Amino acid sequence: MKSRLAFGAALVVLTGAALFLRTWRLENRPFHADESVHAFKLWDLYSRGYYVYDPDEYHGPTLYYAALPVLAARRPVRMADLTEADCRLAVALIGALFVWVLWLFAPGLGRRAVLLTATLLTVSAPNVFYSRYFIQETLLVFGTALLIGCHMRYGVTHRLGWALAAGGAAGLMLATKETAVITIGAWLAACCVFRSAGETGQGKPRTALRWHATGALVTAVGVAALVLSNFGRNLAAVPAYLQSFSPWLERAHGTDLHAHPWNYYMGMLLWHRAGNGPVWTELPTVVLAAFGAGAAVVRRQALWERRLVLFTVLLLAVYSAVPYKTPWCVLNPVLGLTLCAGIGGAWLMSAERPSWVRVVGAAMVGAGLAHMAYLTYQTSFVHQTNPASPYVYAQTVPDAVEIQRRAEALAAVHPERDRMVIKVLWPDAYYWPMPWYLRRFENVGYYRGVPRDVPAPLVFAHPMYDETLTRRLEATHLMNGYIGLRPNVVVQVWVDFELWKRYIETRQRSQRPQ
Repeated sequence: MKSRLAFGAALVVLTGAALFLRTWRLENRPFHADESVHAFKLWDLYSRGYYVYDPDEYHGPTLYYAALPVLAARRPVRMADLTEADCRLAVALIGALFVWVLWLFAPGLGRRAVLLTATLLTVSAPNVFYSRYFIQETLLVFGTALLIGCHMRYGVTHRLGWALAAGGAAGLMLATKETAVITIGAWLAACCVFRSAGETGQGKPRTALRWHATGALVTAVGVAALVLSNFGRNLAAVPAYLQSFSPWLERAHGTDLHAHPWNYYMGMLLWHRAGNGPVWTELPTVVLAAFGAGAAVVRRQALWERRLVLFTVLLLAVYSAVPYKTPWCVLNPVLGLTLCAGIGGAWLMSAERPSWVRVVGAAMVGAGLAHMAYLTYQTSFVHQTNPASPYVYAQTVPDAVEIQRRAEALAAVHPERDRMVIKVLWPDAYYWPMPWYLRRFENVGYYRGVPRDVPAPLVFAHPMYDETLTRRLEATHLMNGYIGLRPNVVVQVWVDFELWKRYIETRQRSQRPQ
């Protein structure tokens, strides 16, 4: 009893530490373009109460449903009332809860391995960083942990409830992101290779096992369909989800923006050094995971350990083979590596090992945790916008907030205030996150190219239109400089002469001594 209470208390402490790391200074990084798109989808769901699944973009709606309680508590009246923290908070909370649910793994892996895994995940740089991101990946990995943990519990108890819970977790994964099929497929493959006596019908009636498996499958499909269809109000989302694999498979071959070599993820995990940043590495986790794999091979009764090792290898192989890569996709393989690392660390420090092995193992774990905690601080609180970090990807530059400041300063002296007309001229749809920084304004127009009727009090434009805009606006507007948007992407600012004159006069009056 005492050991169980100590185990639960340790998990609570680690969950609290994880919560702090994931919520402290949650607005210390500008919104990524993807985050800003999701924020608009969230507001659409919150304001209309309805979500329409798009098979070509955005993934499933679980991210938005998870964030709804935060908005319900805040009760924003306009989208302008939303903040980055409002959107990110739900993901941060789930990222911390992720540590707590590891108690599910205790019967299969042992409490020591679970506590070490939980400690590693608490200070894992990629897990902390992307738990502070308003994207789906943390929810997907949380679902993965639930799926495997509930399956482990079922393997011990053979109770229908755990089978249904595992099916529900799989359904939430499917409704979160289409790549869930890779994770679920890798786990099923690992379970098929390493099968237990209970799962083959020995000691348990085959009929009961089949009914339990059928129940899990029906639950998975039902939960996914329910969430994707906006709880039955948009049944067309179910066939649309099946259609989604066509565009996503095409993208899997890679695009100019997201095509990376096969060793992209391993380079992130083993050794990454660029620019003025530190050496980013999850080497402590990888080394301990190697010991975990060795322990799974040499131990006689290591069914779940062997499954986790094969699951991790399969995930890394598939993600490495697919040309289309984004850094947050590394989170699912990192989960497998961390679980294997927990197994390896527990094996090294077990009472069965010689004392010198236990000492060396403890030293390795301690040094690894210290280095990982340092990297987590550097990644999320020092280099959170630095392209030198392997986890910073097409990140909005800090200067981008000047778009909002400039527009608000000019609107303050315009007769229409927030109804002032603003035009954004861009060659494609990649002007995000500008709509987030202009969300308080009611009359913002987004144009592909330069429209016939160009003049507006304020114009934000791609620099490629400089010559055209100079010719058409130089008599009435001032080219007011450039504002950074993303790495190597800037926005040109054009302001109406009269508006700029009024703004300067107002500033001069406010600066005169009283």
